[in-house]
Formats: sequence, structure tokens, C-alpha cells
Amino acid sequence: MILTKVTEFVGAKIAGAVITLAVIAGAYWCYQHPEEVRAFGRVVKYTLFWLVLTAALPWSSYLFMRPMMDLQARMTSPQAASLVSVGLIVAYTGVNILHALWLASWSIQGGLTWLVVILGFAAAAAYNYVICESLARHVDR
Repeated sequence: MILTKVTEFVGAKIAGAVITLAVIAGAYWCYQHPEEVRAFGRVVKYTLFWLVLTAALPWSSYLFMRPMMDLQARMTSPQAASLVSVGLIVAYTGVNILHALWLASWSIQGGLTWLVVILGFAAAAAYNYVICESLARHVDR
């Protein structure tokens, strides 16, 4: 029992020292490379801006969801009604993609970067689908 307490105490002191050294080394690196810190800050700012717009965009369909549902109800073909819903989700996803490419100055380089961006686009499309379907269920009540 005492050995366990001593090991926890020593382990906590060692972990604290390692974390402190890592923070000091990171701060020194940032001091030595301010241009890279600014570039990273710009990327974070643009990413947050894209996330906010992507999160807010499908909620705008609340303004016209009831007329769109009425239009779908008047359609004779269920495929045409589904096409209207798919078209809305594709339009929102297209706006998300164009906005991201515009923020990146139409240039995304590197395989890993493209993978992350494509996963972001897929997540945005899934989010658009979930929000639009949720709003449609809410309006349908």
C-alpha cells in the first residue's frame, strides 16, 4: 500500500516534469518560428469559419421547408419528390465544398490533406442530411 502511494507520487512528479519540459520546448519553438505559428493560426481560423458556416447552412432550410414539403406532396412521382430532397442536400454540400476550396485559395496539396478534406466533405454531407431530415420531420408534425 505504501509502495503504491510512493509510486503514484513519483510517477506524478516525473509526468509533471516531462509535461513542463514539453511545454517549454514548444514555447521556445514557437518563439523561434513565428511565421509558422501565424500560418497555423490562419489555418485554424479558416477551419473554424468553415465549420460554423457548414453547421449553420442546413438550418436555413427551416425557412422554406414547409413550401418544399407541399411541393413534394403535389408531385405524382415518389422519385421526383425524393429528387427534390436529394437536390437540396447536394446543393448544401456543394456550397460547403466551394466554400472550403475558396478558403484554401483553390489549392489543396498533399495526399493526407486531401484525405482529411474529403472526410470533412463526407461529414458535412451526412450532417446536411441529418439536419434536413430532422427539419422535415419537425415540419411534418
